Amino acid sequence: MAWTLIGMLGIGASLALLVVTAAARSSSVDMAYANMAIAAAASTVFALVAMRDNLALRRAGAAKSAIASSTARHMGIVWIWGALALAVTYATGVLVWREWWHFLLAFAAVGGLCLFFAAMLEKDARAGREDATMLRLGRQLAIIQLAGMVIAVLGLLIDGKMTRFLNPRYTDWAANNVFFFGAVAIAVISANALRPVRA
Repeated sequence: MAWTLIGMLGIGASLALLVVTAAARSSSVDMAYANMAIAAAASTVFALVAMRDNLALRRAGAAKSAIASSTARHMGIVWIWGALALAVTYATGVLVWREWWHFLLAFAAVGGLCLFFAAMLEKDARAGREDATMLRLGRQLAIIQLAGMVIAVLGLLIDGKMTRFLNPRYTDWAANNVFFFGAVAIAVISANALRPVRA
């Protein structure tokens, strides 16, 4: 319970700092770098916590359903964090970007699906069941997300989206920070979940 509270406070703090730095970009480009650093730090924490939980469950000999549930839950948290970051930055008018809500809806939907999937797997784990179909689906979703996130990261770099903050007329730069580092976090979580279990 304490770790859940700390996690929620950490997410809230990262969102607040993302908004503050996005709003301050007009006065200093350094704030855009700070915004990027905050997104990177939050995503790093998401990935590290997911990897720690995965390792702990494997070492404890947890059921495959419990491990898959943990992975799906951590993925869902990253997606929801991304949706919230877009909402607090663009829905509040801190920055103006017409397309933000498309991504918010997509992120919220995928995050919700991940959390729902995690809950179903957790239910199986508590009941002592291992649904092979669900586990196979979880693996396939991890592979799809890993591939999708690698493509997203490369696309953002190739298109020059990660340096758009240097030109004040582009207002999607804050979203690009969330996209990039959130994608890195999900890619790491997916890759870690797909690694073989050592005997």
